[in-house]
Amino acid sequence: MKFLFSFLLLLTFLCFQAQEKDSVNNEEIEDVIILGGPKVDCQKIYDNEKALYEKQSEELKKLNFERLFDELLKLKEFQKIKSDERKIVVLNPDYITIISSCGNDDFFKCKHYEKYINKDVFEKVWNKNSYLKIVNFFDNKIIIPLIEIPFWSFEQNMKDENNYLKTRNIEPFYKGIYRDLNNKNKEFYYSSHQKLTEKLEIHLEKDKIIAENFLQLDMKIFPVANESSNVYTVIVILKNEGQEISRTDNQYQFKDGKWKLLKNK
Repeated sequence: MKFLFSFLLLLTFLCFQAQEKDSVNNEEIEDVIILGGPKVDCQKIYDNEKALYEKQSEELKKLNFERLFDELLKLKEFQKIKSDERKIVVLNPDYITIISSCGNDDFFKCKHYEKYINKDVFEKVWNKNSYLKIVNFFDNKIIIPLIEIPFWSFEQNMKDENNYLKTRNIEPFYKGIYRDLNNKNKEFYYSSHQKLTEKLEIHLEKDKIIAENFLQLDMKIFPVANESSNVYTVIVILKNEGQEISRTDNQYQFKDGKWKLLKNK
């Protein structure tokens, strides 16, 4: 089952990459006729995507996501982690949802706007100050951030060119030792509000992120495409042994210098 999930997630990534490449290489914006259906106005789709990106990009400059984290830390998922006796928290700040199709829809034959607001949002949301709010809140926990695709690859995330802590110059961070599947010792990076007196050592295990007992925190923060301004969806998922045990799906709006909870889905 875990292998199937990994395969589907990788397939999703490859599909996205293919769609992105097609959208850039297509020099002309031409309409698409759906078999047995109406004509798709590709120029309108492109223009709408461009206008939405520009609108959300301007809004993004004015948003204070550190204040959003002050609200998020009140959620039950964070409270559960704080009170849990387990010390290790694996943080995935860019949770990916599996999609069911891969470019078979004629919609994907249109040229799409080349920029993606979610990339800009991620860089602004997950800055040093926001991340350290989580680290400090958990106090005595060990935080191991794992991002990018494939999320399940611990070794991929620990390479200097991919590692969240190294590429964003987030300090302080600490070096531990992990034992890979070939029983070789390698370094990994982690965060903690309280510096450990002994060097942390963990182990990799087949079909698991790490062998040690840990909690997994998945998050996704992205703008809502509607007429309202500064509205963001925030998904927070708490997992144990890969199984979801708690989930919050909220919408927040930044207004008058504050984040207000609009609704809980």
